[in-house]
Amino acid sequence: MEKTFTVIEEGFFSYINNSLFAEKVPIELLANQYGTPLYLYSAGMIEERAEEFLNAFSYVNPLVCYSMKANANPAILSLLAKKKFGMDVVSGGELKQALEAGIPSEKIVYAGVGKSKEEISFAIAKDIFCFNVESVEELNLLSILAKKAGKEVSCNLRVNLDIDVDTHHYTKTAKIETKFGISIPQFFSIVANKERFSSVAIRGIHCHLGSQIKQAAPWIIALKKIKDIADKTSFTVEYLDLGGGMGIPYSPDEEVDSIQTFGKKVCPLIQRYFPDAKIIFEPGRFIVGNAGILLSRVIYPKQTEYKNFLILDAGMNDLIRPALYQSYHHIIPEKIPASQENIPWDVVGPICETSDFFGKDRLLPASLHTGDLIAICSTGAYGFSMSSNYNGRGRSAEVLVQEKDHRLIRKREIL
Repeated sequence: MEKTFTVIEEGFFSYINNSLFAEKVPIELLANQYGTPLYLYSAGMIEERAEEFLNAFSYVNPLVCYSMKANANPAILSLLAKKKFGMDVVSGGELKQALEAGIPSEKIVYAGVGKSKEEISFAIAKDIFCFNVESVEELNLLSILAKKAGKEVSCNLRVNLDIDVDTHHYTKTAKIETKFGISIPQFFSIVANKERFSSVAIRGIHCHLGSQIKQAAPWIIALKKIKDIADKTSFTVEYLDLGGGMGIPYSPDEEVDSIQTFGKKVCPLIQRYFPDAKIIFEPGRFIVGNAGILLSRVIYPKQTEYKNFLILDAGMNDLIRPALYQSYHHIIPEKIPASQENIPWDVVGPICETSDFFGKDRLLPASLHTGDLIAICSTGAYGFSMSSNYNGRGRSAEVLVQEKDHRLIRKREIL
């Protein structure tokens, strides 16, 4: 088998007799039963990733709140609820979804730069664990609404630490020019005048450095900065929310620190600097990213004097990451043909945009033809959750596979 057609997570998505399987189920069977485009998720991998994360940071006994924006399918939330995960929500809609999935309100943290009056009031009424506050204006509103409700609410201040990370510019969230968080001078001012915010208990500090970060080094820098600013104000950090953003491999060759490495590098500093704080993490992509594939059929192979195109029935409305972030996704055929002749293909969708592509110049079998199945890998995070009805297209169905079992967890949307 050529390396081109290896999978990223052997054992959960694997070739058996040259046909692709999801756990113990043939991909072809799923495509025939549920149609395409189709999002497939491995329950076994999601559960394994959840356990790995909990074990990696067990030294600091954190509250782990899954970042729902990565993938909020109720079946996935239910899997994580069984692992005792909390939820990181960024809207009133996500909060409702979390509660409906059976997540206890005392395990829910609420982030986001633009919480509305109605959303804040709803979260106060549900007695969530804490808010991650991103501006002085939000803190003022939270104080007013908490007082009106006759409750004291807990919050962390999300501090923009002005730390650069090696990731796409659009997913850097800790640089001072971004919309996220409170500046360090503002933090000092708020802490010095915290009595102004009645009915709000400022418990700690929240930071989020960005997304798809491959090494632990930025968190080490962040911990030192947080320790420094806390010491300068004599601020007691009861809660320390270190966000998420731990990366995953998007190709078989991509090097990413293991979550065990993250834990070994970060936990000793947490224990040294903040031994009494309640630690919170908000992983999303790490839990579900590699656990999903987008399965699609070839509508036409189109060959010109300049390019070979595989036109799929999935489009950028199903998976926008390559168009939005120029993101790489490993692409493999459902069947490895007897002939090993491969040619470069541009793998594209049917949408009326030049940016509607999944990969360019990908070496795939020359024999691919109409009706063949193609798997776009590592689409469990920010795949379906960012999908749309652009060009009048319905959203894909979603299926969860667990060993030999499979079930539809979201019906195909018919417009």
